[in-house]
Amino acid sequence: METQNVEFQGIKNEILKYYSNLNEETLTKLIDLTDQQKIGYVSVKGYSSELSKGTEIANQLINVGMNYKNATESDIVNYNNLDLSTIDVNNFNYNYINTDKLTLAEYKQAVKDSLPQALEELKKEPKPRKSNDIKLNSILVFNTNTLKLSIVGKTENKVVETEGDFNIVKSKPLSVAKKLIRQQSKGKTQALRRFAIDNFVGSVKLQGETIEIE
Repeated sequence: METQNVEFQGIKNEILKYYSNLNEETLTKLIDLTDQQKIGYVSVKGYSSELSKGTEIANQLINVGMNYKNATESDIVNYNNLDLSTIDVNNFNYNYINTDKLTLAEYKQAVKDSLPQALEELKKEPKPRKSNDIKLNSILVFNTNTLKLSIVGKTENKVVETEGDFNIVKSKPLSVAKKLIRQQSKGKTQALRRFAIDNFVGSVKLQGETIEIE
């Protein structure tokens, strides 16, 4: 037990090296309050989106009570019963997609043609990947490669305070086809994401307590 405590303290010290806006007391409180046995939701006031290069600021209610393994199994059952004719390729925001040399109509057709392959790939159980994550608990994760401390969950409610300017990205039609299937079949795991503490520009409220992060 003493060895584990020493190792855990070493991890916290490593995190604090990269987060000048956290001290040991605040970090310890954050770890304790994000214990999944005690919590279902986290309320964040002031989250700055990386995809908008920090230009969008929003308040978010994050559901952190989802079991990833159960969600994955549920998604696979869902995909095995999915009728691809129900997927609408027009029901997607293409404004931030660089279609390269294709017209938008050609790109949408390529997405539609990719749907069968996308579905077959989604039906497969995800292969375990090497991870640089250190789990402080089942919700709070520190990645030793990106040096980011994040809360893992899905957005239940989002109120944008400041509109952002999002990047236009290149994305293969197959990738968009997968996104369409996940979104329109209401896949559970597709909604999971990481909320990096770096992007908190206000406060986080959980279990009735508020932690200020500047």
